[in-house]
Amino acid sequence: MAGHYPNSPNGNEAQLGRLVANLFRENGWRVLHQPREQNSAPDLIASRPGKKLIIEIKHASEGRRDRVIPLLSQAALEAAYYSRNFAGNPIPVAIVGAKHISDAVSEEAKEFVRKRAPEIAIGLLDFEGLRSFAGHGLEDLSSKRRPENRQSLPKLHARAPQLFSDLNQWMLKVLLAPRIPESYLSAPRGRYQGASQLAEAARVSVMSAFRFVEQFSKEGFLDSRSDALRVVRSKELMNRWLAASQRRVVEIPLRWVLNKGKKALAKALRSYESAGSLHPRDAEKPEGYLSSPRPRLCLGLFEAAEALGIGFVHGVKPYLYLERLSADIMRDFGFSGNGGEEQADIYIRIPGNHETIFRGAVRNDGVPVSDILQIWLDVAQHPSRGREEANVIWRKILAPALESNP
Repeated sequence: MAGHYPNSPNGNEAQLGRLVANLFRENGWRVLHQPREQNSAPDLIASRPGKKLIIEIKHASEGRRDRVIPLLSQAALEAAYYSRNFAGNPIPVAIVGAKHISDAVSEEAKEFVRKRAPEIAIGLLDFEGLRSFAGHGLEDLSSKRRPENRQSLPKLHARAPQLFSDLNQWMLKVLLAPRIPESYLSAPRGRYQGASQLAEAARVSVMSAFRFVEQFSKEGFLDSRSDALRVVRSKELMNRWLAASQRRVVEIPLRWVLNKGKKALAKALRSYESAGSLHPRDAEKPEGYLSSPRPRLCLGLFEAAEALGIGFVHGVKPYLYLERLSADIMRDFGFSGNGGEEQADIYIRIPGNHETIFRGAVRNDGVPVSDILQIWLDVAQHPSRGREEANVIWRKILAPALESNP
């Protein structure tokens, strides 16, 4: 829904308005956007049994004290004015948001307004996770800022990330997971009312989840207005996802040092797993988590499809997804780089989209295996009858799961 906020000439203010609306919805409030007519309506009206809120929202270009406090005071005055024009004595709420507001400025601003207008509920938010509310029981909306490396946070004015970025693909898998058996996809399964709940389940930052919801809603692939986030237009979405995956991947042809049989790779992967270097709960590590000294890995493409019981194309050299290649891996697995592509026993893939691949991987008989969505995306572009394998996966598993009502 487009923003209509009086102080919203650009996307940052509208983004803040949507963030506030989603926060209240996720906490059980029914939120209405009022169409403005000559500045005669508040930014938002939120209600639940026995309580109604009149909400005014202001965006500060900077989180400094001399910017935040005047805007919060203005929002308080306007919220009080609008509340007098509504029946039932609604509670006026003044909210200010910015890219970053320090805890000190937040507390000082709340104290400033609280002393002068105690009847006004107050809220301060920023795009780095600050949620600080006071008055009329809204303290329940408050939450501590999640510890993050602030240098890694995206700039608000930076170019928008790709629709199918690494974390966006992972969050999409999380939303699709309830439709897909756990044996085919490792991901949390639940219903999420908004970005905050999705962020907690997917173990990503709230800002990453908020961008995901905003982007996919804007593209028409996500219904965020119902009681839970719901993927819609699934077939078109999958076609877009597939097209976005048609890019060159780094592949390294390797050979076994010793001549080993067909089961050698699975045996080596089980040994790697049992050594404890890849814990099954790695999928729950938060965004930005630094991986263990030994990299994550999983079977990919046709070998993965066969491991999941959906193999159709046989005789293709196995593919192994590896977070990074090291001398230790070469030694532990018995790989050699000698020989060209024609002599390869196995292909190592070093993916750019680490999180969606390794978080979604399932364990099959002790072997980490790419999830069914990833296999479908990967084999579809492979020259060795990949399209046929992809069609089998789509017909037998994905189409029945995704084209039916969730």
